[in-house]
Amino acid sequence: MAEEEQDLELDLEEGGEEGDAGTGGSKKLIIIIAAAVLLIGGGAAAYFLMGDDSPSTSDEEVVGDEVEAEVPKGPAIYVGVPNAITANLPGKRKSRTVQIKMSFLVRSSDAQMAIKQHMPQLKNDVLMLVSQKNADDLRLPEGRQKLQQEALVTVQKTLTDLVGKPTVEKVLFVSFVMQ
Repeated sequence: MAEEEQDLELDLEEGGEEGDAGTGGSKKLIIIIAAAVLLIGGGAAAYFLMGDDSPSTSDEEVVGDEVEAEVPKGPAIYVGVPNAITANLPGKRKSRTVQIKMSFLVRSSDAQMAIKQHMPQLKNDVLMLVSQKNADDLRLPEGRQKLQQEALVTVQKTLTDLVGKPTVEKVLFVSFVMQ
């Protein structure tokens, strides 16, 4: 009988140690991995959420124009071009007529008044630009976008010559009809 008790004790001790080592070790490993993942995730979240968004002094020294671009802009003011610009455009098969209604985006009342004052010159310059185009090019959206960018450059150049600064931020085509 004493022998049986010893065997039972030995079996319990051996089985208890194996069971604890197998499940306890894997539980500890899972807890360690979960803690590591949480720490890494928390560190990454802190990095992205608490990162410094302000520009460094070296960024401000690079170009003065970039610093001016960061100044808050005023409210958008849209200045409509009275009457549409109409032009006859040559094409491969036949000539077409294009009619464009435009507006200019500015950010100050001074710019708005300068646009209104020099509207005849601005319309003339845009009309000259449009009349040099090919109807086949303007049928595609890319052609119209390119014309819009060229019109912006033309208007800004004209205003820089007339008032000393470009003042127009964007040229908007309100209506574009080609027949």
